[in-house]
Amino acid sequence: MRRDWYCEDVLSGKMKVKKIWEDDRVLVFYHPDPTAERHAVAIPKKHIPSLMDSSIIDGELLTSMMTAVQKAAVEMGINKSGFFLESNAIDPSVTPHAHWHIKSFESKK
Repeated sequence: MRRDWYCEDVLSGKMKVKKIWEDDRVLVFYHPDPTAERHAVAIPKKHIPSLMDSSIIDGELLTSMMTAVQKAAVEMGINKSGFFLESNAIDPSVTPHAHWHIKSFESKK
């Protein structure tokens, strides 16, 4: 199994990231890889392996995830120009922790 660096390092504070927004359930931050296009990542603070896991069906968690997306879009200045989400919907081998990448459409060009 791949190491869960989002969960282990970001949530523990071992990996320093620029936080955009946080509540009791979700953390959203700028992706820390300087070689990746600039985008944000929203992760639940409790371990959820993928969006298809039954524990994601939690109204408060989903509300926090959507609030995180909105806050990131405003912070990044993409709230009016459009953006998209990428997620590990079913394959926890990509990373063993549910997460949403928040990206501008400009990053697809």
